Amino acid sequence: MTIRVFNRSVLLCGLTVFLLFSMSVEASRPVHEEAREPGWFRLLRPRMDDPAAQLAYADELREVGRRRGAQRQYRALVRYWPGTREAAQAQYAYAKLLEERSRRSRALDEYANLLEDYTGMIPHQDVLERLFDMGTTTMDERRAQFLFFPGFHAPERAIPYFEAVVKHGPQWKRAPEAQYHIGRIKEKNRRYEEAVFAYDRVGARYPRSPFAEDAAFGRARVLYRLSREAPNHLDGAETALHALASFLRSYPESEHAGQAREYMRTVYGEMARLNYERARYYDRIARRPRAAITTYERFLKEYPDSEWADQARERLDQLRTKMEEHDEKETRR
Repeated sequence: MTIRVFNRSVLLCGLTVFLLFSMSVEASRPVHEEAREPGWFRLLRPRMDDPAAQLAYADELREVGRRRGAQRQYRALVRYWPGTREAAQAQYAYAKLLEERSRRSRALDEYANLLEDYTGMIPHQDVLERLFDMGTTTMDERRAQFLFFPGFHAPERAIPYFEAVVKHGPQWKRAPEAQYHIGRIKEKNRRYEEAVFAYDRVGARYPRSPFAEDAAFGRARVLYRLSREAPNHLDGAETALHALASFLRSYPESEHAGQAREYMRTVYGEMARLNYERARYYDRIARRPRAAITTYERFLKEYPDSEWADQARERLDQLRTKMEEHDEKETRR
């Protein structure tokens, strides 16, 4: 009995010593400022005891080709010493490793975290250059190429990279180009309303940039296409005509001027047709001759050279004659 009690006491003392030792070891680790993440992230521990040594160790792993191990150690540094300059360097190195391994989507997220958490501690312009280059690569590359299958373009995948450039470097020299690419991609994907907004931002934010002219024409072109998709929508045609006229006033010598005038002629013809049909509605369907006269007169004033002008004049004369005869009869009564 005495031996059992003794053994139990020894066991309890051993467990107590082990727990105290474990707590002291854990206490010696740097305190992480954020809540612990579940799962395998609990195994993410730095190999060294200070950020400078940890960064040197991760760099060494990268230099000898152990890129996955380097990624883990860079992440461990950022996790345990998040406010240090070494953490900024580690976050940058981690994002570059992802980019080198063609993990562009994850690299985008890590570059964004870098720009948000370590402003002033990193080469800001270099990061923007990397984001822009990833965007152009993604925009131009073909996906799913296999044997004789040529693959396909998916330029919309590049939009997040260009949006990150504009967000984190709005005054950077290539930000106007990035914003223009956003509008062009959305236009190609027939996301016309979003394209108009994207082109508008080029002109509003960067009116003196080399891309302001192309963006202004892009906006007018998209509004023209929207008007053609809804040919009976007079407001859409008027909006397109205004945008085209505004572009020509701002850039009369543009290489796009001829195309813009051609678009204007088409829109002008559609507006003439819609206004003529409105007058005919009052005339033939609603049977409201006075409203028809007013509408025909407005039509001839605004579109005197349209293909329906002669018909409108002839019908206007007939209606005026009828109304004069009607008024005379009313006067005799």
